[in-house]
Amino acid sequence: MASEIRKIHEDLISKKYTCLDLINDKLQQLEASNLNSSNLLLRELAVEKASAVDKKIANGQTIGLLEGIPFGIKDVYLLQGTVSTASSDMLKQYKAPYTATAIQKLLDAGAIPIAKENCDCFGHGSTSENTVFGPVKNALDATM
Repeated sequence: MASEIRKIHEDLISKKYTCLDLINDKLQQLEASNLNSSNLLLRELAVEKASAVDKKIANGQTIGLLEGIPFGIKDVYLLQGTVSTASSDMLKQYKAPYTATAIQKLLDAGAIPIAKENCDCFGHGSTSENTVFGPVKNALDATM
């Protein structure tokens, strides 16, 4: 099975599209989505990081396998300076004072966070139905 990450990496290196185009496309998909999967889009941060990747590629620098790869952060993980609600009403205004280690490792590898993702309140559950933002809908069947 082919790796989607490797394919995107190769497409970026070959300049099939820019990282900024990739990130803007993913952000537009999330904005247009009716699945209720994202609590917060990280547009400004994502665009800044995508532009840096494009600059590296334009300058002929090597990029790592995860550099420029978009990813979502479950809203129970902290990203410094962003609102991290844990999909709860109690934390609707909470700004993260630091970044979770798992997220920092992705950032250090050059991956680009594009959204804080909806989940069960405080991550307690498995269906993403028990959230202040409303249940997440199934991507294969939005009636579920």
